[in-house]
Amino acid sequence: MNEFNGFTIPDKYKELLTKVREEQIKNSEQISLENKLEFGEIVTIAGLDVSFSEKDDFACAGIVVIDFRTFEILEEQVEFFSPPIPYITSFLHYRESPGYHKVISKLSEKPDVMIYDGNGLIHPYGFGLACQMGLETNLPSFGAAKKLLFGNYEPPLDRGGFSEINYDNKIVGAAFQTLELPAKSVFISPGHLVNLNLCVNIMREFVLHQNYPSKLPLPLNLVDKLVREKLLGEI
Repeated sequence: MNEFNGFTIPDKYKELLTKVREEQIKNSEQISLENKLEFGEIVTIAGLDVSFSEKDDFACAGIVVIDFRTFEILEEQVEFFSPPIPYITSFLHYRESPGYHKVISKLSEKPDVMIYDGNGLIHPYGFGLACQMGLETNLPSFGAAKKLLFGNYEPPLDRGGFSEINYDNKIVGAAFQTLELPAKSVFISPGHLVNLNLCVNIMREFVLHQNYPSKLPLPLNLVDKLVREKLLGEI
């Protein structure tokens, strides 16, 4: 196993992923946390997710675009692909991005904001899936994950509340309480062209106004169901 900042690369993928890691470190310098759009300017938001077969050799990527004012579904796309590597912590982009780029390319119009099932700044080199996809698409992007990769925070007390996640003396994201306690938080982090405050405001809008309670914000909840159903229908 090859060690990188506390995260290991299996020997089988050492040569390949060492190059990927070098690219992550280099490209992380291009990330911007300045908002491309302000909250009131957002019209469309997309959720993106991938579902994998039991053997992990086949996957379905999906995107669901909604109107942020009415929560109406505007467009959805799916694409099947073969993941190039198994799940390896901190290399989710390399595993899932082939599917994401395919579904994004099929859209009739690009959304204002993208929410990925994964991380942004919460990454050992500050360059998670949402950062990399945001940079590659030049679209405001952030990540929402069900598990925390690292960092410390004080648990939020109320539904719709949040607390900052600190790591290495930096604020890298927030633990956001989407359901009443004792439900666990969702961990959000900026990717590209958004700041943490905007991510929090978007999450709160969904939590307070979507029609039914869900751990995930509406776009991610919808795309999660979509890719699962499409994958089951294909295998």
